[in-house]
Amino acid sequence: MAVYLANTGLEILLKDGSLDQKQMLAWFEDAVRIPTSYGFYATKVLDSGLTLVYRVLAKGADMEIAGLDMHMSGRCLWSAKPLVRIGETEALSITLLMTNPSERSAFIATLVHAATLDHIDEDSILNLQVCAFPQALDAFDSRQAYEDVTDEKGRLEDKKLLPFNYIMARDESLSDEDRQKFAKQEQMVLLCGPVLAVQQRVHGFRDTQCMVATIATEMGHLDLVYSAKQLAKPLQKGSYVVASCVISADVLTD
Repeated sequence: MAVYLANTGLEILLKDGSLDQKQMLAWFEDAVRIPTSYGFYATKVLDSGLTLVYRVLAKGADMEIAGLDMHMSGRCLWSAKPLVRIGETEALSITLLMTNPSERSAFIATLVHAATLDHIDEDSILNLQVCAFPQALDAFDSRQAYEDVTDEKGRLEDKKLLPFNYIMARDESLSDEDRQKFAKQEQMVLLCGPVLAVQQRVHGFRDTQCMVATIATEMGHLDLVYSAKQLAKPLQKGSYVVASCVISADVLTD
């Protein structure tokens, strides 16, 4: 996973090409500790629901912050079955190709708090609270407006989730070079759907804020976290979006 400053309106945290260590450590000290077998997560939730998840490894009496994830808390819940692990292994983090229980839809997501689960395998059904951080986002007035400007062969089905780069990275008709290019971005998911609601979320930190648009997908509702700067005109209920996103999923345990 990554730190999405542009999506979340937190560019103010960037100083000379690096994160503001003083502020990041202040949030770390204030975060809730969630223990795992290998260390712990330090989870800080801002007023907006934006969640910073520090992944911390225990090394004897010492500790090491091995990574930082961003997630948006919300009410979008999916049930999914893991299929394949994606990408390189990161400490206390895992990215998976998953499907819905009926195996009719597929998507890729990075799990936050993954190490709180006893095990993850193809027989598991995971309950997930999901959000997405669009890296490319196109808005239309309606589904019909989207169809009017796209060729049928290249058009996504309504509410579709498509792990396009993952599929293309395994297309043997492509050159090795092209497949490698797709593989570098294989965690990205193409999706489209109607906008059900739009909210402005205030972080409670130096007047920073972001937008959250809830869309309908074949898996269920999904919150898109974005900055108003990413679009030429504001999204509203009834708009139709097509996006390339990284999906974040918080594992829910009993």
